[in-house]
Amino acid sequence: MATPTDLITPTFLRKLDTNRPLAGLTTFRIGGPADGFITCESIDDVRAAAAYAKAEGKPLSVIGGGSNLLIADEGVRGVVVDISKMKSIHHFGTRVIAEGGAKLTSVIGYSARKGLQGIEGIAGIPGTVGGAVAMNAGGRYGEIGDAVESVEVITPDGELLRLSHRELRFGYRTSHLRKGIVVTVFLQLEEGESRFLTARAAEIAQAKVAAQPYTQFSAGCIFRNPEGSAHGAGKLVDMAGLKGECIGDAMISDRHANFIVNRGDARASDVVSLIERAKSRVKETFGIALETEVKRWAA
Repeated sequence: MATPTDLITPTFLRKLDTNRPLAGLTTFRIGGPADGFITCESIDDVRAAAAYAKAEGKPLSVIGGGSNLLIADEGVRGVVVDISKMKSIHHFGTRVIAEGGAKLTSVIGYSARKGLQGIEGIAGIPGTVGGAVAMNAGGRYGEIGDAVESVEVITPDGELLRLSHRELRFGYRTSHLRKGIVVTVFLQLEEGESRFLTARAAEIAQAKVAAQPYTQFSAGCIFRNPEGSAHGAGKLVDMAGLKGECIGDAMISDRHANFIVNRGDARASDVVSLIERAKSRVKETFGIALETEVKRWAA
């Protein structure tokens, strides 16, 4: 296998873009440009990008589906790696293997059609399977970490590393990737009835669409549900009287108060101000300190 630095070829360098706008790559449609940007189509591309960022002394970030992400208005420094084209999915028996850039909805649909059960309960969550593993995406019917056998990540040094389920140490909206970029996810599922699984996934996804503002630009849930509270974060924000609260074109959703939506021309600074207002009001009203779930990229 070639070393990471050997992969920084003239062909690779020609793929690098500068001052690339990022807002259109996010579900929020918010954020400034990346200093450096590269679309990766293979594991070697990601290895080369990591090696290049290290050699240049620049930060390395990854974007896939662009959900659960708020990018600063000033943009992001360093190199941003886009893995959305790395989206193959296949299976051997009850084991599903997906590249990190595959949409989570595609992986769930593929598994259901093949009669493989274990992840249909997280249907309706946007983003990529790699991003889902990074944050251990889930809900009332389970988390993706329950089904992950192992993952392959590219380390900041550009090396390919395999991490087992035990090493990933999944928790509530967390996993331990050792700062790696997820390029391959191995899911261990079980045999099931394809027709039932497809219908179940559709039912769960439709319920989420009905209850949450999926037709508007958002990053998904903003806050983690506080441990030990009788109410979820959205309910607390709602009871604090903040549904429909606006700053600029950013608004706390009037459908589900754990979402902030971009009504068209919101800035990241507007969203941050709304987040701080919600935190302050919930703390004052209920004595509960909300923690953000959305990932923020600062300039």
